[in-house]
Amino acid sequence: MLAGIVLGLLCFCFAIYLFFCGIAYFRLAFGGKKTAPAKSGMPPASVIICARNEAVHIKNNLTLVLEQDYPTFEVIVVDDCSWDSTLTVLKEMQKDYPRLKVLEIKEDEVYKHGKKLALTIAIKSAQYEHLVFIDADCYPSGKNWLMQIMETFGEKTEIVLGYGAYANKKGLLNKMIRMDTFRIGMQYLSLALGGMPYMGVGRNLAYRKSFFLKQKGFSPYSQIPSGDDDLFVNKSATRFNTRIAAGKGCITFSEPKKTLKEWLQQKRRHLTTAQYYKPFSKLILGLITFQQYFFWISAIALLFFERFRFISMGIIGGYIIIQFIVNLKVMKRMGETKLVVYSLLLEWILLFFFYPLVAISKLLFKQAAWKT
Repeated sequence: MLAGIVLGLLCFCFAIYLFFCGIAYFRLAFGGKKTAPAKSGMPPASVIICARNEAVHIKNNLTLVLEQDYPTFEVIVVDDCSWDSTLTVLKEMQKDYPRLKVLEIKEDEVYKHGKKLALTIAIKSAQYEHLVFIDADCYPSGKNWLMQIMETFGEKTEIVLGYGAYANKKGLLNKMIRMDTFRIGMQYLSLALGGMPYMGVGRNLAYRKSFFLKQKGFSPYSQIPSGDDDLFVNKSATRFNTRIAAGKGCITFSEPKKTLKEWLQQKRRHLTTAQYYKPFSKLILGLITFQQYFFWISAIALLFFERFRFISMGIIGGYIIIQFIVNLKVMKRMGETKLVVYSLLLEWILLFFFYPLVAISKLLFKQAAWKT
């Protein structure tokens, strides 16, 4: 009786995985790439960056944004209450790059604000309709990043979701961070292709200025410290107005955290907005999470029942093969092929060690601000 229940749970979880493969993962893994339009037909764009105490990253990364191979664009950087040399560095760079527009927000002793205010000021000052977002500590994968983001816009497209990766460094922690980022990226990009967009990342995101204003900006969730990216997408994206930019040329890279403590703090901040997602998004994400955990729990449990051992091994084998093929195809598309060898092991570490650790940490510690 118990073995039959466990077998049923295993088959149910495998069926859920195959369902999401069919409607989402396969589309990202095996989808074709569009041909880029002529540069002369591309609309102008405003690239927006918020910076707080980012002098070092501005020096290293901003030139790569300013020198994009794109016909007409401006780069708006908001110095959000920095107390380092961020503003000085920006003013110096302005001398060499006329397209660089610098805005400054000064610290208010009474009113404390988050990143949303800085973004709103930049958006309202943008002179172009198409807005592209990247973080100060990020750099684009190449000179065609902006072109490939912008070519994704269609006549009815309001939002474009991109992939924000982390730089490849040595060590297990780096592999865990990159695998976690890949899993999340594959999930939100795939579901967007399947007509269920639910989030995006502010380090590689684009939308129309008129659409932002029509949605009343961030005001529906202004009381929430985070959520300038994923909550905006979750509340306003639909299957009809959202597209993805997925490919090696349209990726951004960030410097990964160097310690487990720093990464835990970052993950706590990222996860605080999930409770505000739309009910349907919560249902889909809950179903995926249920499948990921209970597939392995039921599969391993069934191995202890001799009668169903070979059935369990067969399902596990099929699952691993399908997952490996999907991961490999998507990793090739998103420039993460160095992870494929470790993907199964890293998935187990994330599912059964790191994510529970994040959940416990979230209960014990308060959320940190976007920059301190």
